[in-house]
Amino acid sequence: MQIHEFQSKYDAIITEKGTFSEERTSVAGRITNIRRQGNNLIFYDVKGSGTKIQVMANSKNHNGEEDFTTLHNRFNRGDIIGCEGNPGRTKTGELSLQASRVQLLSPCLYMLPT
Repeated sequence: MQIHEFQSKYDAIITEKGTFSEERTSVAGRITNIRRQGNNLIFYDVKGSGTKIQVMANSKNHNGEEDFTTLHNRFNRGDIIGCEGNPGRTKTGELSLQASRVQLLSPCLYMLPT
């Protein structure tokens, strides 16, 4: 699913803060910002098709073969990632994808300007 499709589909359906749907979906896009909240919770701003969503990666929901910390230390701003998980809203009310699986699709060879 493209990011603008994700945003238009789930923005109206999921309105309550702090809730995530049982439906599973996947998106792909370029990382524009990384916010780490300790070792077990990472927020990525992922942009594609001119729109942005937040991807919330939590070690509790991690289903990959590789260790959570090792995998997420590999990602940098500008990389293109694919994420699979449950759509919802965080406690602050931002539309997000609670990722259970994240995969590096294409690394960024040159750092993006700030």
